[in-house]
Amino acid sequence: MKTIAFFNVKGGVGKTTSAVNIAYLAAQSDIRTILWDLDPQSCATWNLGIDDDSAHKAIRVFKGKTPVGQLKLHSPYRGLDVIPADLSLRKLEVLLGSEEDSQKLLDRLAEHLSEQNKLLIFDCAPAYSKLSENIFSCCDVLVVPLLPSPLSLRSYAQLKTFLAGKKQWKKLRLQPFFTMVDKRRKIHTDVLEQAKELIDEEEPLVIPYASDYEKMGTHRAPIHCFANSSAAAKAYQSLWSTLQDRFQLQ
Repeated sequence: MKTIAFFNVKGGVGKTTSAVNIAYLAAQSDIRTILWDLDPQSCATWNLGIDDDSAHKAIRVFKGKTPVGQLKLHSPYRGLDVIPADLSLRKLEVLLGSEEDSQKLLDRLAEHLSEQNKLLIFDCAPAYSKLSENIFSCCDVLVVPLLPSPLSLRSYAQLKTFLAGKKQWKKLRLQPFFTMVDKRRKIHTDVLEQAKELIDEEEPLVIPYASDYEKMGTHRAPIHCFANSSAAAKAYQSLWSTLQDRFQLQ
């Protein structure tokens, strides 16, 4: 099972939107996929049409009181399951801080999902934390959405430096991409040009700004389900194809 995570230390960058759309596209590519929502706000859960009212609170998995499989729910989409989040996850940092060898806890829990799934996608809370260190330890690929701003480039450079400081994270592969891009704005095109050296790509991956992102919360569905021919849908299809080719997600 391949494992990827959508991560950024900042909120509001399109992390959850991207995780939901890529999880949907992976499942539509006949890759058995599970999306694990690790953000207490549970927006990924909500955007897939699932209410966070399970009898099993998400924190119980980390306490060893509920098997992770009992939390798994079927989404409305073929081949895509969800481990929902809820507000109980707000206590997760305290729990991880008190556990010995907590850095490997998420990895051990994820092992139980590998028999039935080919791809595990994490939607992460926006912060450096004990949980993010768990993510860095168990993932194959860290997918990093960035806004087209100088501060986003600085944040990504800091992330690269932080990850390089630990031996156990050196195998973690990074895939940055830019969201909410409007190429009519000079600041956006300037940042994309500046980014080329930092991310070591001739042309950065771009998701253009579109109102369809906001409509996901209204429809509670991935963009392809209500705006399949839109520029946003096509951009996410291109991002998925790139991830699939570069990291052998199949």
